[in-house]
Amino acid sequence: MADKRVLGKGLEALIPSTPLLRTREALFDPGASSRESIVKIPLDKIQPNPYQPRLEIDPQGLLDLAQSVREKGIVQPVIVRQKGDLYELIAGERRWRAVREAGLSEIPAIIRNVQDEDLLELALVENIQREGLNAIEEARAYQRLQDEFKLSQADVAEKVGKDRSTIANTLRLLALPDEIQRYISTGLLSEGHARAVLALTSQELQILLARKILAGKLSVRQTEHEVVVLQRTSKHEHRKRTGLHRDAHLLSLEEEMQRILGTKVRIHRRGGRGKIEIEFYGQEDLERIITFLKVNVE
Repeated sequence: MADKRVLGKGLEALIPSTPLLRTREALFDPGASSRESIVKIPLDKIQPNPYQPRLEIDPQGLLDLAQSVREKGIVQPVIVRQKGDLYELIAGERRWRAVREAGLSEIPAIIRNVQDEDLLELALVENIQREGLNAIEEARAYQRLQDEFKLSQADVAEKVGKDRSTIANTLRLLALPDEIQRYISTGLLSEGHARAVLALTSQELQILLARKILAGKLSVRQTEHEVVVLQRTSKHEHRKRTGLHRDAHLLSLEEEMQRILGTKVRIHRRGGRGKIEIEFYGQEDLERIITFLKVNVE
């Protein structure tokens, strides 16, 4: 069986058509650099990648890397493209920053020919697969891949080598309030906490719970319990306000369907008839639900 193709089409522009470098994975293969010409380029001749999706770089991690550079040098060169008299980073921004922090004046690099239209995709894919973006940076990278290249979630999943459901769940984080996104970006909240908070449909309740997680240092399991309590309380308050006393069996069925479909479900019954409302959050989410129903009904 052929290997799964996990990198974007733009990566083909980076890989010379030689027997030793004919695979897409060779772009980020540490051994590949030993089979190509490596040149030393002055740091002041290199510009950062304008499409760099990383928003947060751990200062301590950068200092540690700089210390390693001072002691052992650069193990792997950065990858750049030439732009006039200067060079633009394709991959290796942390190494480039660490070399500057270490007080060196030049860095080993591999120069490759990449067109403007390929650079964004390369930067996003390289960071998603290699650099350990935080969950919000990753979600924004997926969103940019969709928006800039008109890709579906399935296309993005293929390019970065992840399941479509993983892409969809990560993108859902962008629906959280900005305050909670900041907590995730800075590492105060984990992605597991965020997914639990997403089960709440009210942004007011989401923020309330996020602050409670931080104040009480709640685990993900404790957060999931808090979500259930808030959901029940919210439903109880809603019934009190509207004067409705819905059938407990219907509420149980709603909760079960919400768990299965991964979205909000509402069952309305009048006499022996009724309807089921299933919420979706965009075209991709609608297609996901329809695909799930088709597979499980057929």
